[in-house]
Amino acid sequence: MDDSDNSMSLSFVTRRRLLAGTATAAVAWPFQVKSRAAELSDGSSAADPALRLCGDWHKIHDETLALCREQQRLETHLARTIGFPCARARLADGRDVTLHSIESLNDAYSPENEVEWGRALADFAAHQARWDAADAEIGYSRADELIRQSETAESTLLDDLPQTAATSIEGILAKLKVVLRDGEHWEHPDDFPWPHIRSVLDDLARHHKCRSGDDRDRSGNR
Repeated sequence: MDDSDNSMSLSFVTRRRLLAGTATAAVAWPFQVKSRAAELSDGSSAADPALRLCGDWHKIHDETLALCREQQRLETHLARTIGFPCARARLADGRDVTLHSIESLNDAYSPENEVEWGRALADFAAHQARWDAADAEIGYSRADELIRQSETAESTLLDDLPQTAATSIEGILAKLKVVLRDGEHWEHPDDFPWPHIRSVLDDLARHHKCRSGDDRDRSGNR
């Protein structure tokens, strides 16, 4: 019987549902955050700290996504050319297994299979060394560290969001979009509260559009 160890290190698994949520996050929504140039030319929103914070969050979030895609590409390359570090071993009960971590190798040790265990441990160490050499050459672990740094910066801005008051309707909409975009990565986008938040965004955007149209009409009729 040929078994396979399922306790592969999380460092070998593509990060979270971030990339899976990209398509959802890219769906058009009724209000687009203004560019920096438009922001600075509009006195009603140029000084809104929430709008600026949200713009910074989106920028870093997009950078995180780009880093995750690059890490995924590098991981795929390593998996195809080197293979995830592993070793074949025969257990004391005669079963042949493929083990993917030092921990699983240690768990498989018994005095009865000490020679076989030592060979498997040496095979794993050699495979890990090949992976590490290729990793150092292409920068997979470096990409992982950059992702962690980007996620930390992103999380810091997200933590600051509740304490940052919006002073314009653009800022309110931008804050809701950040909550929606981040939250949908972690949970199913059709589950509560994400449809409800999208509904609030729709309502606010329609209200803002109507008010803007009324303001233009009044200005033209003066």
